[in-house]
Amino acid sequence: MIGYLEGTVLHRMEHGVVLLTSGGVGYQVYLPLPLLAEQFGSEAPLRLFTVTVVRDNELSLYGFATAEGKSLFEMLLKASGVGPKLALAVMSAFGPEELRQAIVRQDAVLLTTIPGVGKKTASRLCIELADRLGSVEPAPPDGRGGAGDLISALTNLGFPEKDVVPVVRNMSGEDVSFEDRLKMALGALARN
Repeated sequence: MIGYLEGTVLHRMEHGVVLLTSGGVGYQVYLPLPLLAEQFGSEAPLRLFTVTVVRDNELSLYGFATAEGKSLFEMLLKASGVGPKLALAVMSAFGPEELRQAIVRQDAVLLTTIPGVGKKTASRLCIELADRLGSVEPAPPDGRGGAGDLISALTNLGFPEKDVVPVVRNMSGEDVSFEDRLKMALGALARN
């Protein structure tokens, strides 16, 4: 198994890169979209923690900037019905900590915003992985709902989910009450 690679980007692809190592070997590595975007135009050496996935007719490498990202990807692969492509899509949608919190808090609504993840898969991820991922602090009692609650509220008001999700993701760092976040999201959606 190949667990770590370091080299320069020889070629960029739609879902990854060809990484040229100092030994002159080029490895095709699939990357989460945020890491791939980060590498666009960069000439700096790339250091990746990798997961090797062996299938009947394919040997694939999936790379991550941190060991935490790698272990979370491996944990996603252990969930039933989740293959490497879906796990990579999940890792592309959220950062490791945000994903961990969504799973532990059983926020299936937020997980369904990921392309390829339906209600059943989101519920299965929450059920199968919540115990393995540990615990997070419970939501504060001041009425601050999670991103999933905000998405649900806005779609129940009639806004299309494809418009709602980007607005909510841009608000993820806001430390205000649920009602204020809802007002801000409504304002942003009205401008669109």
